[in-house]
Amino acid sequence: DLSQETVTFTLFERLLNSDLFQTYQKAFEAATGLPLMLKPADDIGFDESGCFRNRFCALLNRDGRCEKCRIAERGLAKCSETQAHSKNCFAGLKETAVPVRSGGVTAAFITTGQIFEKKPKKTDFQRVAAELQKAGYSEAAIEDLKEAWFASPLVGPEKYQGAVTLLAAFAMQLSDTLNRLMIEDANAEPAVVVAAKQFINANLENRITLDEVAAHVCVSPYYFCKIFKQATSMTLTEYVNRRRVEWAKRRLLNP
Repeated sequence: DLSQETVTFTLFERLLNSDLFQTYQKAFEAATGLPLMLKPADDIGFDESGCFRNRFCALLNRDGRCEKCRIAERGLAKCSETQAHSKNCFAGLKETAVPVRSGGVTAAFITTGQIFEKKPKKTDFQRVAAELQKAGYSEAAIEDLKEAWFASPLVGPEKYQGAVTLLAAFAMQLSDTLNRLMIEDANAEPAVVVAAKQFINANLENRITLDEVAAHVCVSPYYFCKIFKQATSMTLTEYVNRRRVEWAKRRLLNP
């Protein structure tokens, strides 16, 4: 069975850079005028600079990750674990996440939105401005944010729901592609290495020794070192340390 630990960031990058995703992203954005982004489920190493196509959101996060945005994003990801879900942030902007799943696990999210479904009023921004003041934004910064907020895209509910339906269908295609990539990866490595990685990923919180891993996969430590280095270009220690760093990053993002 697929576990969350086996969906590596490298695998996510291959999905992100695939011809399928690149072609669909361009076509979707040209046809709908909406942004389309792919984010890893655990956000390991994700470049946040491309997350905010909306100028208001980009300004809000210009000098660091806005805590309100982070909370909203986590909440949306949690609600979208098994099916598409939409949420409005504190500023009234709607965003949608569609899960890309494989083997019963959510590996990534397709996201779109940061839009208004109805035209905002001047009185609506008063509430937003009050929240921004509480967060410590200056009057000058709030004025800049106000201009960007009113310039946010306006997309009617029917058109927006149609776009979300298209993304749900696309997510199924990406899931199939993810499955194929994982099978290719598994077939490309010796069974001993695959079994060793599974053992390591299941025991990252414990002490892991060469003798223990070699015994688990039923080969000698000398043979294991040789075949593992050939398959991964890393020693066992290097691989374990890298996986622990990735594991720690994910836990820090979800305290």
